[in-house]
Amino acid sequence: MTVTERFVDADEEPLRRIMPIEDYENEPLVTLQEATKNLQRSIKKINAMVRIAKKNYISDPTNNLTVDEAAAIYLYTIEKKKAHKTVSFQLNKTLRSNERNELTPWLSYLRLFLSGLNKLPSIKGTIWRFARGDVTGNYQTDCVWFGFSSCTGIKLVLDRFLDRTSMYTLFRIECINGKSIHNYSSRPDEDEVLLMPGTYLRLMSKGKLQNGLCFVHLQENVPQYLHPGQPLEFSSSTYDTHRTDQYFRSPTIQPNDQKKCM
Repeated sequence: MTVTERFVDADEEPLRRIMPIEDYENEPLVTLQEATKNLQRSIKKINAMVRIAKKNYISDPTNNLTVDEAAAIYLYTIEKKKAHKTVSFQLNKTLRSNERNELTPWLSYLRLFLSGLNKLPSIKGTIWRFARGDVTGNYQTDCVWFGFSSCTGIKLVLDRFLDRTSMYTLFRIECINGKSIHNYSSRPDEDEVLLMPGTYLRLMSKGKLQNGLCFVHLQENVPQYLHPGQPLEFSSSTYDTHRTDQYFRSPTIQPNDQKKCM
């Protein structure tokens, strides 16, 4: 068994300034079938995947998620033999692109997906993520991750499945707004914790471990020039190395709005 692709895609983060998303909050909350109808061209068999997701969830009284909100999270975790055919791969590829028009087909699903995630309690603690290769040189200061970042609360989950003949970078992240989705996942054993798009991460340290792995230690935080909960405006003048993006401009979602990496 190999590790799920989305846990080792940190090397795909652009680490550059990207325009915020402004339109998703205007989308009405609809069923998962309706929210994914515009994705049929980009994701084959999306209708079958939706049926599987809906079959696995009836309701969630614990966190007050609707059937469709819970199923939207489950859909994100469904795996395929070819990773590029999954919802998680295609969504994150689009979120990390500066071509904001490509997000249009995703807005309805994003609205439903985020509505469910925001009903989950935020967790604090140490979580883990990997990237292929040595990417420590890309991390010179604080940064922003623009996709949904799949991490695990149990480092051994990733350790078990890594190809020991390849180089990896291990990310140790001290999170404050993680969303534990293992109860809504097609792979609950992976103990998946999601970081929201636009999460601001402070660089604490980096280097190499004795086992040959590279490592980057990051701490999720809010920029010092913001008060907690204060929305970020898209600005090009804050600091040369600390430009800010309000990635999701919505009063209902509270992702950490961040700086860009240099």
